[in-house]
Amino acid sequence: MKQAISKMNAIIKSTYGKAEVFVYYAGHSLPDERTREPYLMPVDVSGKNAADGIKIGEMYQKLTEYPSKRVTVFVDACFLGGARDQGLIAARSVRVRPKQDALSGNLVVFTASSGDQSSLPYNDQQHGFFTYYLLKLLKERGPKVSYGEIADYIKRNVEVESILVNEKEQSPQVIISPSVSNSWMEWSFE
Repeated sequence: MKQAISKMNAIIKSTYGKAEVFVYYAGHSLPDERTREPYLMPVDVSGKNAADGIKIGEMYQKLTEYPSKRVTVFVDACFLGGARDQGLIAARSVRVRPKQDALSGNLVVFTASSGDQSSLPYNDQQHGFFTYYLLKLLKERGPKVSYGEIADYIKRNVEVESILVNEKEQSPQVIISPSVSNSWMEWSFE
C-alpha cells in the first residue's frame, strides 16, 4: 500500500493539476495509543503496533502534495482499535479516540463512522454498511450522482440500518479540505 500511495503521488505530480484520484479502503485501522494518530492497518501488519501501518495523515499529505483536480477517499474502517470482526480490538484491548488531521488540497474524505464509533458489518449483504450503501447508490444513480447526494444517502441509510441490524449507532461523515468547502457537494464521478 505504501508503494501504491507513492506511485499515486508521482502520477499526481506528473499531471500538473489535472489528476482525479479515487482511493477506497475497507479494513482494519488503529490509532496510536500515545499520539492518537490514526493508521490504516494492511493485512500484512500486526495489530500490536499501529506505527507499522499507514499513517492516514501522511497518506492525505502524499495525495495532496501536488495540485490536482480532486482527490476523493472512501474509508470503510473505524479508528477505535476494532474492525468488522473485532480482531484488532482483541489484540490491543484498548480504545483511543483518534486525532483528526487538518486536510489540504482538493480533498474530500468519506468515512464509514465518526471517530468514536465502530464501522459495522452488514452480514446479509457481505459488506460493511458504508460500502453496501455506497455501491447501491452508485449502481442506481450512476456517475452523475453528486457528492452531496452520496453523503446524504449513506448517512441516512447507514444510521438507521446499523441500529436495526446491529443495535449500535454508526454515523458516516464527510471531512473536507477548506479549499473545496463551497464546491465539493456538486462534484460527481463524471
